[in-house]
Amino acid sequence: MEHTNIRPVFTDFFPPPKFLQMKSAGLDISDRRIRFLDLKKGKHGLLVDRSGEMRIPEGIIVSGELKKPEEFRKVLRSFHEKYGIEFAHVSLPEERAYMIKIETPDVSGDELRNSIAFQLEDYVPIPVDEAVFDYSVIKKTQQRSGYVDVAVSVISQNELKRYVDMFTNTGIMPVSFEIEAQAIARAVIPKGDKGAYMIIDLGDTRMGVSIVSSGAVRFTSTINVGSDMITTAIQKHFSISREEAYRMKNEKKISKSADDKKFFQAVLSTISIMRDEINKLYIYWHTHGMKERGGEKIEKIIMCGGGTNLAGLPDYLSASLKIKVEVANPWRNVNSFENYIPEIPSNEALGYASVIGLALRSIGDTTDDIDI
Repeated sequence: MEHTNIRPVFTDFFPPPKFLQMKSAGLDISDRRIRFLDLKKGKHGLLVDRSGEMRIPEGIIVSGELKKPEEFRKVLRSFHEKYGIEFAHVSLPEERAYMIKIETPDVSGDELRNSIAFQLEDYVPIPVDEAVFDYSVIKKTQQRSGYVDVAVSVISQNELKRYVDMFTNTGIMPVSFEIEAQAIARAVIPKGDKGAYMIIDLGDTRMGVSIVSSGAVRFTSTINVGSDMITTAIQKHFSISREEAYRMKNEKKISKSADDKKFFQAVLSTISIMRDEINKLYIYWHTHGMKERGGEKIEKIIMCGGGTNLAGLPDYLSASLKIKVEVANPWRNVNSFENYIPEIPSNEALGYASVIGLALRSIGDTTDDIDI
């Protein structure tokens, strides 16, 4: 019973009819912006039907926690009015959920779900009758005959209800919820790939780090360092406006060459913090994580998120960490560039990785969804 697909989490919390699910967009909500994307089937693969984004005023969402619900509903209503989205697969921030590995008897259906539920309270501080969870069977365990390792994602009913409630009277109905790291993995890891990878999602205010092995997300962590900190460092170093600092960040390159030396000095402190935090998690995985959560040695690091557009950052991290670091291709499971070039520019597409992963579900990419 080996399972290699990237599995969804908390699917179909309030399932509408199947024909409505087929029209659902991928919708990602971060501290600073909302993004959406629709896919449709074309002659040579999948195509982008619609996409768009909207900024969220600062302070409404902080570190994935909704601070001002009514103000956010106003943002969602505006988003609905602008783009006409009615149904959506929605991402959940990693900070609000637990990712664990459980060893369970090799059974199926309700027996497997009951076996997982019986063990939940040994791993997470949520009573089993207050927990919503989903799981992915990873592989048969080598330690015990007749048992399998299962990757489980858990969130409390109250926490999930808060996310459901924030869509009330907005015109948008959430079809399902999924941890952001899993949506990103579905987009950037080749379908069926059993390798082990660290994925870095560098956003405006934070950096999401996840480890995927044998097609399942085994570990997630969020670090409060984002590309906005790089902009601030440039602004202070050169005593320029934030707009000028942002433009410089998108035009300059991290390099020790004479032309880029001053820019490198401006961003060095911030990118060194990123490097050190990534290195801590890399060391943790290879000293404890593989044994505790199951998985293999990390083959390479894959970077996505809008902050990845800082030229030279992957090369700097690769040289510092002594491991291959590459920029993600979020379209790899959508279409080949030989047949289709999406209208979203490649630099912007890096910020759409989670949305693309969510949108893939509506096309039928995930055939093993669980109806709750």
